Amino acid sequence: MTDRPHVMTAPRQSRSELSTTRLINSAAELIAENGYERTTLAAIGKHAGYSHGIVTRRFGSKEGLLIALIEKMAMGWTETHLKPAIGSTTGREALHIRVNAFRSSWRKSERRMRALYTLMFEALGPIPHLKERMVELHRYSRESVIELIQLGVADGSVDPTVDSERVARLFLGALRGAAYQAMLDPEAVDIYDALDDLDLLVDRLVPVAGKSASPKKSATKK
Repeated sequence: MTDRPHVMTAPRQSRSELSTTRLINSAAELIAENGYERTTLAAIGKHAGYSHGIVTRRFGSKEGLLIALIEKMAMGWTETHLKPAIGSTTGREALHIRVNAFRSSWRKSERRMRALYTLMFEALGPIPHLKERMVELHRYSRESVIELIQLGVADGSVDPTVDSERVARLFLGALRGAAYQAMLDPEAVDIYDALDDLDLLVDRLVPVAGKSASPKKSATKK
């Protein structure tokens, strides 16, 4: 008899997780198509095959769903895909792995990637809670790149003169720019070509120890 509660609750937990996943996926699809402001809880529920009420009960509000969506697409992806892929790798090679992880995710789930980038662009507008989450996300992303470069310097794989903060800004800026251009004008900018370009940029930005890239302009400044 003592096993019965566990047997009874497991299906409920599975159904709850399934409905949460379906709601988040529906939110991602609708945001990719219509943007955040024009996507309603009612539309998300309908798209997922549920009532408006279940969305409110599950997430509390549209803002709550937004936070869950960002956590799933960005932070969840980092924990379940990016970190395991990078492992103990550092420096230049770790950044190449990061680019390849992005490439793979775009290929497997372009709609969700588009939803995330749509939210990034809309964060520039008058949506305070969205801006706050995106600021946090980008700070975390820059800090993680800085750490990878510094670890590379420490283990001797990266030239010690490399400015890790500069690399983080340029790397993240190039990654976001590649996605933006490919979404805006896909006929002119192929996302995979742009990511190949980013790999080349990484090699220039992060020379290995003992080998300099090209003469640095900053080195001539007084």
